Amino acid sequence: MLWEANDRNGWGLRWLGHVGAAAALAGVGGLLWLGGERFVSVAALCGASIYAAWVTAYWLRDRRRLARVTVVDDGPRRIRVHHVSGRITDLDPGLVSEVHITHRGHDYDPDDPPLLGPGAGTATLRLRIAGRQFTSRWAGLNSAELDQVQQSWRTVCPTAAMDGKRIPGRFAGYSY
Repeated sequence: MLWEANDRNGWGLRWLGHVGAAAALAGVGGLLWLGGERFVSVAALCGASIYAAWVTAYWLRDRRRLARVTVVDDGPRRIRVHHVSGRITDLDPGLVSEVHITHRGHDYDPDDPPLLGPGAGTATLRLRIAGRQFTSRWAGLNSAELDQVQQSWRTVCPTAAMDGKRIPGRFAGYSY
């Protein structure tokens, strides 16, 4: 396992929820139009169309994201890439030219260690494979797991440029 995002599901149910919300907003706008409230109804209809366009753009962007990346060793070694859309592609590890992992640390409260331990955070993976760039969904990793993931990528793709960025969390503090 080279990468596994926390949320690997597709957009099916979320997409239906967003479509339902946009349709409800458009329906309210239509009812207001029939009731003679022209300005408010036009605002509701414009809001529904802007919301629908934003959700569609996000959906088109998100369905290209990576959900899981594994190594397949049943013959020549390959990298199996699972996309959010359900598409699965097998690639030669030699085609991976760049691996970039960004780790964002979470705020850590030493008085409540079970909540989030030191070094906990979320990470995203960006790969450049045969000239194309792929981005993953986020994965919850602490510092030790992040080091292990980076070492796994170095082992599988030794010719790829490894780059990592750690954005530390800060102590939230208390306000009295």
